[in-house]
Amino acid sequence: MLDMFFAPRAIAVVGAAREPGKLGYGVLSNLLQYGYKGQVYPINPKADEILGLKAYPTVLDVPGPIDLAVIVVPNKAVPDVMRQCGEKGVKGVVIISAGFKEAGLEGIRLERQVVAIAKEYGIRIVGPNCLGIIDTVQPMNVSFAAGQPPQGGIAFMSQSGALCTAILDWALANNIGFSYFVSLGNKADVDEVDLLEAWDGNPHAKVMIAYVEGLRDGRRFMEVARRVTRRTPVIAVKSGNTEAGSRAVSSHTGSLAGSNRAYDAAFRQAGVLRATSIQDLFDYAIAFAYQPLLRGNRIAVVTNAGGPAIMATDALESAGMKLASLAKETIEALQGKLPPAANTYNPIDVLGDALADRYAFAIQKALEDPNVDGLLVILTPQVMTRIEETAREVGRLSRLYDKPVIGCFMGEEKVSAGIRILTEEGVPNYPFPERAAGAFRAMMDYRRWLERPIPEVRQFPVNREAVQRTFTRVREEGRLTLGDAEARAVAEAYGLRVPRSKLAATAEEAVRYAEEIGYPVVMKIASPDILHKSDIGGIKVGV
Repeated sequence: MLDMFFAPRAIAVVGAAREPGKLGYGVLSNLLQYGYKGQVYPINPKADEILGLKAYPTVLDVPGPIDLAVIVVPNKAVPDVMRQCGEKGVKGVVIISAGFKEAGLEGIRLERQVVAIAKEYGIRIVGPNCLGIIDTVQPMNVSFAAGQPPQGGIAFMSQSGALCTAILDWALANNIGFSYFVSLGNKADVDEVDLLEAWDGNPHAKVMIAYVEGLRDGRRFMEVARRVTRRTPVIAVKSGNTEAGSRAVSSHTGSLAGSNRAYDAAFRQAGVLRATSIQDLFDYAIAFAYQPLLRGNRIAVVTNAGGPAIMATDALESAGMKLASLAKETIEALQGKLPPAANTYNPIDVLGDALADRYAFAIQKALEDPNVDGLLVILTPQVMTRIEETAREVGRLSRLYDKPVIGCFMGEEKVSAGIRILTEEGVPNYPFPERAAGAFRAMMDYRRWLERPIPEVRQFPVNREAVQRTFTRVREEGRLTLGDAEARAVAEAYGLRVPRSKLAATAEEAVRYAEEIGYPVVMKIASPDILHKSDIGGIKVGV
């Protein structure tokens, strides 16, 4: 559906530059450096060759077909480039250039012009004002990002290009893998819903995550997200939740932030997990990307330290998890092998002098227990602790059982090599028990969504003609809001029950209507000039 972005056979970089440090150089360099196998055409009327490739004055001068054009030219030149792309038969463009909707009235006009040209020629647009696209599956990097993440199971989309660059840098440092990494920018055309549809059923997108500033079409998002989340977890973090944040969103990408409560309800009804921070977004994502889905909320804890185990117990309980009640056979096996001072119940405390073999035995017995749905392995660095060897054992055992295993190797310098091994072994690690518990909670929330029966959509008779007449009259009168009686009429036309009411023009009519309805009644002023009636004493109750 969006093959022009994720499977292009030939790419043109319009605005390719010879000088390092320019965007056009960075985009072309990334495309060549990170393994793209298709045809690449630099477009620059002032160059004959760039980075060893023949350059062309315009896309119209390229001898072969072009599937995707990456546009890195000044904003006012973009419409002409778009028309040339249309004449060439290009089906997709990534507009990295800024200075559009986010930049004021002139930018809004320019963006509308670009969209109109795209519609005329059937061109799909990512951007403008974006970082670009990174696809580690093909592979293809048409961005100006400094580096490329490892290949992995996370498909990421974001309106903020700068946030993308920070996340990429973090991912490289922590060896976090992505399949797709898309900066949407102003979303003049392609948006979050398009990407959800494009990635639906894609085995490389084990989890889809999004940084969202605003959604353009809430109804379409709900319809698509409900379908997609039935087989792939979708996690979103929404910014612009305060009045000040909403203003910042508008100036950033020209989006409307919308009501925080409305997004909460929409995400919940569509099965989208909502993260409250970027940290949570990736805490949840790596759990879904690397581990099997939790089947229940019974968690076992294996630890070499008592204090962190108590913290983990509190965190798991607060997250809606339960400490698993270990089977009698499990407890007896642990008692027969662990030192007498070890705790063989849950949390399983293998003691501070535990080496990798003791950890491995406790982990294996916990994962074999039918009463255990998931496992948290806590390790604190002590003089005798074999951190790297233990990490390898955690990874080896995690692959033998269809249960999620999460690490909590606590510390920084001493455990860093062990954490790298866990990541390589596909075991997500969290520095503190509270974050590990949050990942388990996200997995359990998604499990409940999957087990929730698909609701039958109820049909209600709707008097659309009455609604249309009301809206037409309001528009003809130059009003932007409905009056009280009009709002009630619209609600009734959609089958909603509303309290009995009458519109009185005189005091005598008001008395007569009150007697018909039955006391006590509520009296409200009905005036198109007064929206907030209570502010002026325009509502009387208990009359």
